Amino acid sequence: MNKSKRSSLPPWKRPWQWFWFTLALISSLILIAIMPAGSGTKMKKRPSAATTVQLTQPIDSSRNQSERQQHTSSTNSDKSPSPTASGNRHQPTKNASFLHKLVLKASDIGKLFFMVSIAALIGSIAEARKYHLIFGFILKRFSKMMRLPVIVGLAMPTALYSSTAANSMLVSSHAEGKIEHSSLIAGGMANSYLAYVSHSLRIMYPVIGAVGLPGLMYFGGQFFLGFLFILGVLLWHRRRILRHAEQLGGDTTVYQEETPDKIPLPWKQTFVKAGTRIGTLLFRMMLLTVPLMLFVEWLMKKGIFEFWEQHIPSQVTRIFPSELVSIVFTQVGGLVQSASIAANLRDYGVITNSQILLAMLVGNAVGNPFRMLRRNLPSALGIFPTKEALTIVFGMQISRIICTILLIVITALFIHYTH
Repeated sequence: MNKSKRSSLPPWKRPWQWFWFTLALISSLILIAIMPAGSGTKMKKRPSAATTVQLTQPIDSSRNQSERQQHTSSTNSDKSPSPTASGNRHQPTKNASFLHKLVLKASDIGKLFFMVSIAALIGSIAEARKYHLIFGFILKRFSKMMRLPVIVGLAMPTALYSSTAANSMLVSSHAEGKIEHSSLIAGGMANSYLAYVSHSLRIMYPVIGAVGLPGLMYFGGQFFLGFLFILGVLLWHRRRILRHAEQLGGDTTVYQEETPDKIPLPWKQTFVKAGTRIGTLLFRMMLLTVPLMLFVEWLMKKGIFEFWEQHIPSQVTRIFPSELVSIVFTQVGGLVQSASIAANLRDYGVITNSQILLAMLVGNAVGNPFRMLRRNLPSALGIFPTKEALTIVFGMQISRIICTILLIVITALFIHYTH
């Protein structure tokens, strides 16, 4: 079996994957068994605003001391070993059995898997039926408005399913002298943005299925600001081409070419492909996400991340608490994994939706340069001339960093003034 066929096989058809799956399952069971009981020092729900106001009001010291003594005595007299006394199913007692812990974790993980599966099904159907290519007609009309050569307008929808094919169309036309240098740069940046959107759509559905509103705002904010940057580039191109046309007293050269349309899959194959993708996603989540999620929870209950709140100013930890550090670190390994961990922490009440969004944005800012060096730059250098490749890649990278920093600042200010 050649390498391409082997890579297309689902993970459950590879013997070595079952070895790692078994190892991950055993690790998960061990983590559940040794998980500290209760919420632990670092897994407590953060006080609400009303509670904070009450705690900050000045109280007479003698009265406060007597009330504390009465509260302590009443609390000690009302103690009960019943697991249901606290009313929180996520906080088993110290004597909770392994089976009880396993049932609670299986319920949480099952709900997460269900939401991710539904979202992945929607995304797989949209991709297999080529619904995103509906934008092809709009993109072609938009390219005419921006005075782009027709080949650029044809390449833009092509970038939704193959950025290599789209960029190759531009480079070959530029080599034949049919499009200008500015059109090559503008088209390459537009293709990069559309390829990013297309790639993000594949993981957007399971991420939104895991965390909900923060995932929607994470992708929506980056899509919108990225579009504004591309719009600025195309407006610059339009102005340059119009000025050049006025100097020459003519119009720009138009290169006609047809692009082969991707035929949507039949519904039967669509559901088969969707089932395979969902199975692959859940298999990998069980392989990596679940052990990592349990390991992060164990670290937090052990107080490993307490150094963050001990050495970082309180103004920072109030906006970016220690729990968010684990989300940032795990996002380097995958957005779905970090979203799953964020959903688990939110279920415990230790972080909010806005803090999840902040952690995802910070993780994106940290991981973007590495993704650029590992994937975007080598791919561009293999297609474009060196100067154009560097211009497109670093131009897009700088714009994404600026957009991400802007979103981080807005989210941090929102947390500062609302929490």
